[in-house]
Amino acid sequence: MTSQTMTSHLKKTMDRLTKAHPLISVAKIGTSRLGNLIYALTLGHGEKSVLINATHHANEWITTLIALKFLEECAKNPQNWMDNVTLHVIPLVNPDGADAAMNGYPNWKANIIGVDLNSNYPAGWNIAKKYKFEKGYTKPGPRDYVGEYPLSEPETTAMVAYTIANDFALTVSLHTQGEEIYWQYQDYMPPGAEDLAQRMSAVSGYPLVEVPESSAHGGYRDWFIEKFNRPGITIECGLGENPLPLSDFDDIYNKVSPMLLETLKATLS
Repeated sequence: MTSQTMTSHLKKTMDRLTKAHPLISVAKIGTSRLGNLIYALTLGHGEKSVLINATHHANEWITTLIALKFLEECAKNPQNWMDNVTLHVIPLVNPDGADAAMNGYPNWKANIIGVDLNSNYPAGWNIAKKYKFEKGYTKPGPRDYVGEYPLSEPETTAMVAYTIANDFALTVSLHTQGEEIYWQYQDYMPPGAEDLAQRMSAVSGYPLVEVPESSAHGGYRDWFIEKFNRPGITIECGLGENPLPLSDFDDIYNKVSPMLLETLKATLS
C-alpha cells in the first residue's frame, strides 16, 4: 500500500473498484469527527442483506484492506448468492483514527477525540463504563474510553442509522488480533448464530471464544444482537501486536475470506 493515509487509499480503491466493477456501488453514510466521509459499498441485488464492517479501532486498519479485497474478489467471481443477497461493506468506520495510527500514533485505538468507538454503543454501555473506569480509562485517550454517553460519536451514530435502515440478516465485524470468533452476547441465542460460527471455525481453524465479561459490552456486535436477535459475529483476525504488519496480510486473508463466504452462504439457507 503506497498511500500515505487510509482515507486516501480507500478513495483510490473505491474509484478503481467502481470503474472495474459497475455492480459495486458506493454510498456516503456519515462523517467522522474531522468530517471525513464514512462509506458503504454494496454488491448484489438480493432481498436479504449482510454487513461486513472494519476498522472500528484505529490500529486495526489492516481489516479495511481485508474487507476491500473480499469485496473485489466477490465482484470478480460473481456467484449465485448475488441474486439473493446484497453484500454491504463499511470498510473504514474510524477514518480519522486510522490515519493517526498509520502516521505517528501506532498504538492509537480510539477515534480522533479519544473515544473507543466499539465501546460507544448502547448495549450494556453502563456496564462497559463501569469496567473501563475501574481500569482507569475515565477520560479521552488512545483506548477504552467509552464516551460521555452511548452514541456520542458521529461514527457510531452513522453505523446505527445505516444498520437500522438496511435491516441486515447478519453482521460481521472485523477486528485484530487473536484468531478467535465471538458470536454471543449475554443470554441471546440468535437463530442460526451458533451453527454459522461453527462453520466459520471449521473453514478457518479459528476457535469460538466467549468474550470476557469485562469486555463484553458496548460494542457494535453487542448492540446488533440485542437490538435484532440476529447473528452478529466478530472475527479477531491474525496474531501478534496491533497494528499487525502488512507482511501478515496474505496469511490473514486466506483464513478470513472463507469465513466471510460462509456468512453469505448462510444467508441463502
